[in-house]
Amino acid sequence: MKTARSVLAFTFLVGSILGQSPRATAGGDVPVLPCPLGPDADLWVLAGQSNMEGHGVITRQYTPNPKIVMLDLSNEWMPAVPPIHRVYTAAAPVFKKTVMQKNPTLTEETWDKIVADARKRPAGGAGLEFSFATSIVGATGHFVGLIPCALGSTSMADWDPASLALGERSLYGNMIRRIRMAGGRIKGLLWYQGESDASPATVKMFQAAFLDLVDSVRRDTGIADLPVIYVQISRVCLENQSGALEWEQVREIQRTMAGLRPNLWVVPAIDLPLDDLIHVGTAGHEQLGRRVAEVALTHVYGLRGHGTPIDFKSCEILPPLDVLHHRLRVTFTGVTGHVQAAGRPAGFEFRSEDPKKDGPMIYKVEIDPDQPDSVILWYSKALTAPTKLYYGAGLNTYVNLTDSLDMAVPAFGPIEVQPK
Repeated sequence: MKTARSVLAFTFLVGSILGQSPRATAGGDVPVLPCPLGPDADLWVLAGQSNMEGHGVITRQYTPNPKIVMLDLSNEWMPAVPPIHRVYTAAAPVFKKTVMQKNPTLTEETWDKIVADARKRPAGGAGLEFSFATSIVGATGHFVGLIPCALGSTSMADWDPASLALGERSLYGNMIRRIRMAGGRIKGLLWYQGESDASPATVKMFQAAFLDLVDSVRRDTGIADLPVIYVQISRVCLENQSGALEWEQVREIQRTMAGLRPNLWVVPAIDLPLDDLIHVGTAGHEQLGRRVAEVALTHVYGLRGHGTPIDFKSCEILPPLDVLHHRLRVTFTGVTGHVQAAGRPAGFEFRSEDPKKDGPMIYKVEIDPDQPDSVILWYSKALTAPTKLYYGAGLNTYVNLTDSLDMAVPAFGPIEVQPK
């Protein structure tokens, strides 16, 4: 049954690629289960799809931290050790309903066997949460309570705030219900989702749907300035490259919409190692959890000396050395220390306005010796027409730019570069 459960998990999790009063949920009063670490514990909600649910391969025994607990999906507090999201023993019916809907060949008999197996040994993988919580505890000394709510393969439509009144029969309603169950006062929301909306049918609605979710969570919790830290989607390794455009569009939407609401920050995962075709691996999640914690420590906890999101700032065509050696300086915001790369800096490309032509070829990228927040791109010929600059384009790209605190440069593009 372990093999059947693993295959099902992979198939399902890959999936299809303010200040107002809280609204009432259906189902009567929500039972309150206060965090056992006390009323001052920092409660963080975990939501989104499979990369938040966690699909990293667990290869070691985790030691519980007495300062970290989780409100398990079975609705009881327990020590927080991976797997944090234990979907197959979840109390809310939305989990079984959604899994069955997205896996139409799954039978009730097979489901029951998977659940029985999961009750003997928790099913699931490693996510970013354990590393995140450990970093928060280490830097602040605070108690941390995690509230897992994510489910693999889900789209923004699956998280529609209009389903609030369905309570445990909807993902959004269940999330708000669990927040109220934990006492209602949460420190923030961590979100990782977007892969299921990287399609021609949904990408155009992605930004509006995500911002609606942010606004709705703030309204329905009564926390108008609730911090929300979300992850820019990573890579996917598919032979069919037909979805590359929409994948790039989702990443660019995620990069740029952080500035559209206060207390909204994005953290890249584009450079992290995977454990299968689409899921960030355990080692990558440990890095990602620390990155998300750096943002929280700076912007939510107000501590000095921690990281902040990096973003594209500007680009400037520099004087050419000769007819074959042209240069573009790309500058970033949010860099702590200096831009760096493990090995040869990689991931940039030009695209021509003419889809039948390539842009000038970038043959070298170097860290700018004069500006620690910049890199210099060397390319083959002078720009004679507007050209699009990308970093981390495509489905399975390779990038490696970070700063001194391992905060990553996000995938970006298209950025229009005008000829000088």
